[in-house]
Amino acid sequence: MPTLIERHVPAKTEDLELAGLLLATLPRLGKMAMAAGGEHSPVSANRAGVMWQLRERAMRSGDLAQRCAMTAPALTELVDSLSRDGFVRRLEDPGDRRVVLVELTGPGRRELDKYREVMKRRVAGVLANLPAEKRVRLRAALSDLHDAIEAMTKETANAR
Repeated sequence: MPTLIERHVPAKTEDLELAGLLLATLPRLGKMAMAAGGEHSPVSANRAGVMWQLRERAMRSGDLAQRCAMTAPALTELVDSLSRDGFVRRLEDPGDRRVVLVELTGPGRRELDKYREVMKRRVAGVLANLPAEKRVRLRAALSDLHDAIEAMTKETANAR
């Protein structure tokens, strides 16, 4: 039985336009937040992206490269750097010793949390430029979107 995510429901033009707007806005918001002044972090956006993928579980290097849209050599270089800094570690897969898993360490989790807080403050600075009533509407819309994604995630997990 296909999950909600796997179903091919014809999208309405307005939904496609909204999706395009959201997908175009998120990277721009991230760039604005990165360009904002303030605290500096030893974690770049690329490093944070890799660490974010590892926050819930260790992953195979190949899967991690795919989720981060990176080539295997680029990921290896980044994981080497993160490992030298103590933010990730490589593990042997107990089910297959040929497989290497990458895991976020305690210090890596703390650094990722700090990075997230810095980014939240920077994005809050961007949002502060919106009138209060628009921030209220945006909060409601994003809360609804978050809830819909959570429901789809649970449905997908239950279908397995």
